[in-house]
Amino acid sequence: MTQDLKNPKIASTLFLITIIATMAGIFITIYFLFTDAALAYRIAAAVLVGIIGIISFIRHSVFYQSDQARMGWQQDHPEFQFEVGYANLAFGISALLAAVLNWGSLACGMMLLTYGIYLLCAFFLHVYHLRTRIEGKARARKSVLNTGFFVFFLFSFAFLALTNTQAIIV
Repeated sequence: MTQDLKNPKIASTLFLITIIATMAGIFITIYFLFTDAALAYRIAAAVLVGIIGIISFIRHSVFYQSDQARMGWQQDHPEFQFEVGYANLAFGISALLAAVLNWGSLACGMMLLTYGIYLLCAFFLHVYHLRTRIEGKARARKSVLNTGFFVFFLFSFAFLALTNTQAIIV
């Protein structure tokens, strides 16, 4: 059983589901931007932060050994991965609550912005690895492109949601 948990295919499948959910979330959000912007921001928060955050938690924390194998990392102390997973879970649950309970464009926009900032830090880490690693350049390049693409859309939808709010800040 332990050997099964170290199989990188589990984490790779979860990562593929993340990519598919991301593409679907971006497409559906853009579609609804033209007809119901408030619903579009709720969809963006629910899918791009909520669902993605929860899947990322599962990949990083539940199947951490598989994720280590997928990334080529072997650690005796996976606490860092748990911590990253818990952060993703916190973002994910908060975004789902904001979207499902219809807390408005401000709350959804803030969830998109906060998750975008969080992943922007990961983007910079991927850029650093791309520039400093001798081996694994192709994987690092894919990480830079994937994360950069995702962060761009998180910030774009956050900007639109936050500039569309009717909230009065005192």
